[in-house]
Amino acid sequence: AVASASSASAVVAKSTKPGADAFTYFVQVGAYARAEDAEQQRARIGLMGMSAKVSEREQSGRTMYRVRLGPYDRKEDADAIQERLSGSGVEAALVRVER
Repeated sequence: AVASASSASAVVAKSTKPGADAFTYFVQVGAYARAEDAEQQRARIGLMGMSAKVSEREQSGRTMYRVRLGPYDRKEDADAIQERLSGSGVEAALVRVER
């Protein structure tokens, strides 16, 4: 019982330390077939005072242009951004990437 208690506290301590998370988080606000559409969405996010980036991703033989904010080291930080976007009427999805 002592061992499990200490490992539980170690997990809690790890999760509160920055960079201890095994994942990096992004908030995705769109994926588009046209770069122009992605740039428009990136600009809309910019007008809200937030910085998003467009990245290209090959998907099923087509290039998709993803609009994302991040990376964030902590899920809580990404959640806060996602909530702020949702509150402004922007559909946003949390994306978790293994480090």
